[in-house]
Amino acid sequence: MVGRVRFALFTFVSLLALMAFRAFDLQVLASEDILSRAYRKFDHTVKLSPQRGSILDINGEPLAISLEVKSVAANPGLIEDPSREAARIARELKLDRAALTRRLRSKKGFVWIKRHATPNEVDALRALKIKGLAFFPEAKRFYPESESLANVLGIVGIDGEGLEGIELYYDRLLTGKARHVQMQRDGLGRTIYARGLSPQEAEDGCSLTMTLDRRVQYIAACELNQTIREHNARSGFVIITRPATGEVLAMATAPSFDPNRGSYRHLSGHKNRAVIDVFEPGSVIKPLWVGWGLDRGSFTSSQSFFCENGRLTFHRVTIHDHDREGYGWLPVRDIVKYSSNIGMVKLMEASSSHDMHSALKSFCLGVPTGIDYPGEPAGLIRAPQKWTSVDKAAISFGQGFAVTGIQLITSFNALVNGGLVMRPRLVHHITAADGSEVQAFEPVVARKVISRKTSQELLGILKGVVLKDGTAETAAMTDYQTFGKTGTAQKVDPLTGGYSKNAYISSFMGGIIDASGRPVLTMIVCIDEPHPQYYASVVACPLFKRIAIKCVNVLDIRPILTVAKKEGRG
Repeated sequence: MVGRVRFALFTFVSLLALMAFRAFDLQVLASEDILSRAYRKFDHTVKLSPQRGSILDINGEPLAISLEVKSVAANPGLIEDPSREAARIARELKLDRAALTRRLRSKKGFVWIKRHATPNEVDALRALKIKGLAFFPEAKRFYPESESLANVLGIVGIDGEGLEGIELYYDRLLTGKARHVQMQRDGLGRTIYARGLSPQEAEDGCSLTMTLDRRVQYIAACELNQTIREHNARSGFVIITRPATGEVLAMATAPSFDPNRGSYRHLSGHKNRAVIDVFEPGSVIKPLWVGWGLDRGSFTSSQSFFCENGRLTFHRVTIHDHDREGYGWLPVRDIVKYSSNIGMVKLMEASSSHDMHSALKSFCLGVPTGIDYPGEPAGLIRAPQKWTSVDKAAISFGQGFAVTGIQLITSFNALVNGGLVMRPRLVHHITAADGSEVQAFEPVVARKVISRKTSQELLGILKGVVLKDGTAETAAMTDYQTFGKTGTAQKVDPLTGGYSKNAYISSFMGGIIDASGRPVLTMIVCIDEPHPQYYASVVACPLFKRIAIKCVNVLDIRPILTVAKKEGRG
């Protein structure tokens, strides 16, 4: 009898000890693992769009801002009649009823119905009083300038991530810390409690202040679109810069798109042609070769070359000038003024292919400029050892190689600002959410390519291009001194591989001189396939002039001619 009692006592104590050990294991040793598994089963997190930093123009005007909107979600477990409620919701939100029904019959505890709903849509759904619907605050991107800056700024996705343009390039800085809603479910998967937003973890993104001036941008975009309509062109772009610093004041592209719409009809309209497109520059390249040759001492601006009366047979290839009557002897300055192809061939004949190739690269042609924009290409310039004599001749007047618009204006700025290649830039400074400055971008000199003396001499030659009988006479302004160079380049026919007889790129690269006598503004305008008129003097130069006339007023640029009159010199 005593043995049985002892055995029962031993068994009872053993079971009690086993239970105690198991309780200790569950509550102390394995507690964290068990709790985490419980949280994973009964808690889940809904990630909401973060508060993205603003993008401002150089004067602090908003170019891209984030507005709070409501997004609609549902707990399918609480929807009593999915088919009926789907029909009611679909009618208000213009959604597919069948797809919405399947979503409301989901076994999940949380499904999105519509992200970034309009206020009217939210009010309509609230009025339906459907059990199981929930409305969460999210940030939606809004672009006040609409189409005029869409190709530069780009767009963001539904979750607030940058997809294109500046929004993509500076995405890490613009993106704020994500906001989350903590949801709790019961054993059947139904949402029983929402903890709401955690204000401590919400962190707004940095703001960008651009070098762009929205007023100048609007002018450039409007005038560009008007020119494309008037001349039945395919596309075009305008870049306006400050030559001394490399700051971009405007970068307009057409066709464009409305970034505030939910859908985008033409993907080609998203491309920022000013940075992305490569093309043969044509005659706008001629000042570069003249400036480079003058600086090397290869010739002088007064030295004359015989231009073969407009027709030159060169290695069994015939080169023509645009003027039907042609030119005889022309000094270097007039070769630029009248844009003689034959004159350029004569100027560059003594230069080696390797030297010319190095010159292009030093002026930032055929290499990325380093502009703060995604996807910048290098361009297309073949290795100099592959150049034939005909290739070298064609390159001297802007055919046979391809560059970008931002490369061209960067090289042009170096020709007129004293010889400095300035890195182009779109962002002036970055500011944190608390207002403190994160980073300021100063002008960056990539290299010096010609002397200040040569730059001044070339500027004088470029002034002559807009005078009477020059190819850019139609770009001249009444009260302001302008300068520049035209370009009318044949496009390559992709079917034949040769140059097209009716497809051209019409361009003008020029600038304005202020009261100090220095170039204060430079601009490149480029129109793709205008017709029936395609010469730059008819298409590109008038566009430059219309933009320039409005810009000098907006930017309060004093004309040099007014100063001369006040001082009694005219």
